[in-house]
Amino acid sequence: MVVGFSLWVATAGGSDLPRPYQDALDALRTSNEPSARALAAIAVAHGFRDVPLSDPADAVDALSDAMQADADPTVQAMTAYALCVLRDLRGVPRLIGAIQATVARGVDPQGRFSDAVPLPVPYLYRALGHVGGREATWFLIEAARTGPVRARVVAIAALGFVLGDGGEVERALTTLSGDPDPTVRNAARYVMSERKPRSGKR
Repeated sequence: MVVGFSLWVATAGGSDLPRPYQDALDALRTSNEPSARALAAIAVAHGFRDVPLSDPADAVDALSDAMQADADPTVQAMTAYALCVLRDLRGVPRLIGAIQATVARGVDPQGRFSDAVPLPVPYLYRALGHVGGREATWFLIEAARTGPVRARVVAIAALGFVLGDGGEVERALTTLSGDPDPTVRNAARYVMSERKPRSGKR
């Protein structure tokens, strides 16, 4: 446990969150196993059946605190992922770093994050598209332009979730629709066709 993490645990106050979310955040704060803490963050992001999260403010603040306080890189990655799923831009830089780390480790961009945390890697890219914003959008466009084809098509698919980008994504996809690689080309054309009916909507 890192310096500051135990203080966060001790001072974490009450919450009006539904019980399943409180339990998951408790596990994120207190579990001795990094994988359990990471999975707890994912649970908060994905939600619980028939238990709506009407106001995510308490949850995202707790996730942000954990991202900053926890020394384990997997927990940092999954709390950043959870923040982006909940459309909180505080998770973007750390999630980009986590994706870059998977590339450096040689993780299959269409495979799972790890055996202990079997979240599909494409979900990380998708979360960046979901949260949007300049930094996330720029990263996805660059990832779509360069690198292994399997990673490029994942980034292209994630661009389909980006809205309110001032046409930047559409321009990038138009360029990619003429890419020499047929897999990249077809992925870009498909995402372009899917984006048009949803333009301007979340």
